[in-house]
Amino acid sequence: MLNVKTLAIALAAIGVAGAAQAQSNVTIYGRVNTSLEQTKVEGQKSVTQVVDNSSRIGFRGNEDLGSGLSALFQVESRFRADDGSSNGSQGKLASRDTFVGLKSNSLGTIRLGYITSPLYYATHDYLGMHNHDTGNSSDAFIWVPAYDPENFFLRNSVTYASPTFGGGFMVEAQYSALNEQAAATSTRNDRPAHYSGTLTYNNGPLHAGFGYAQTNRFYNFTQGRSKDSALVLAGVYDFKAVVVGALAEHNRSENGGLQASTGLTGDHSRNHYRVAVMVPVGANEFHVNYAVARDWSHTGDTGAKQLTLAYNYNLSKRTKVYAQWTKIDNDKQEVSIATGGAYNGGGAYSFLGSAPGLDNTSIGVGLRHNF
Repeated sequence: MLNVKTLAIALAAIGVAGAAQAQSNVTIYGRVNTSLEQTKVEGQKSVTQVVDNSSRIGFRGNEDLGSGLSALFQVESRFRADDGSSNGSQGKLASRDTFVGLKSNSLGTIRLGYITSPLYYATHDYLGMHNHDTGNSSDAFIWVPAYDPENFFLRNSVTYASPTFGGGFMVEAQYSALNEQAAATSTRNDRPAHYSGTLTYNNGPLHAGFGYAQTNRFYNFTQGRSKDSALVLAGVYDFKAVVVGALAEHNRSENGGLQASTGLTGDHSRNHYRVAVMVPVGANEFHVNYAVARDWSHTGDTGAKQLTLAYNYNLSKRTKVYAQWTKIDNDKQEVSIATGGAYNGGGAYSFLGSAPGLDNTSIGVGLRHNF
């Protein structure tokens, strides 16, 4: 028979275990976002697809260390809800924002890991109101080479975020060694690096973000060091009856991502503009998103336009159904690209990987659930 002393010890052990469990703070979260779409490249037959829109699952948590200091972590993984598979290079565990860090209420937050540039979250992310900047209606003009050209999410990163100051301002900075390695290859430099910094303002109905990102020495071209950059300013204001957002971006590519994708050597720049409007009516949302990518400097007919019209119906705070139509209107090629030749025009923006100068359209309906 269990004596009183043994019972007391057992109850104490249960209490300690319960207290330890109560102190832990781990959240499972995610999103399943899938649409049925018909997509078409100019001059080709249309394709009907079930499209995954960046579905993911993640785990995040923190531990209070006392004196205003806490430890935090996040492990997030991408999966494809359309066919149950992984998503190429992103199909690994921890294939999205994954990090460990320390947060001080007075000094700010430091994180180490695999981390999206703060510049994206401060600017582009706010303009994708209709479907969180995912799927075939996402921003086709983001200059990915200014981040991690192979992954977009930045490998081997260290980030710092300041506490909020001045009634809504915050500063963030990031350094990434990307895929630094012991020796260079014919296409990759051995010492690539990414730098970015942002200043954001969030107060009531206004969000504003400004920042710069630059990736150096990612490619190992004989013409010199590669350099790709993005300078972005964005703002979103909620007028209650309508939400309006706008973005302006300036990109440069010097023997970098532009040469890798088109063969165009040298130093080139372009401007990209985007506006987004959302009108909420009860559970309904009506969206318009329009963008223009200008020609790369010293070229002709290398720009494009993108228009998205969308409708959302919010079944709850976590679940919505939606419909959307997107078109990418590429500048036409005046001269064909000779075999092994350089880029001779024709906007090269696509969600189907089509050739430069061809238009793309997509129409579909979808369902998104956050958990």
